[in-house]
Amino acid sequence: MLRRFLNRLLPGTGARRAAAATGSPPPPSSAAHPRPRPAHCVPRRPRSPYAKEAAEGRLVDVTGVPLTRPYYRAAEHRLLQAERRLALALALEGVDYGPAVVHGVPLPA
Repeated sequence: MLRRFLNRLLPGTGARRAAAATGSPPPPSSAAHPRPRPAHCVPRRPRSPYAKEAAEGRLVDVTGVPLTRPYYRAAEHRLLQAERRLALALALEGVDYGPAVVHGVPLPA
């Protein structure tokens, strides 16, 4: 019953069956040859901000660029803050913990 309903609702075109009977390949589908997009619809590929200098053969000026990534510096600051907090917590307990050099001056042991 479902098959009869679907046959009435979506009748087959017979393209595959006709091709199998004649032995010739089926007609090409529209998906095999997509239509080209208009120029204003083509997505632009991301370009490097240094692409223009590289194309002209110039060297890229990196004097104002930090040598480390910001997330690396943030992690380093978190570690230093944790060390300072530990030193403060131990100082409240009377334990002398901290750096051996303060402002370039070695501390006595």
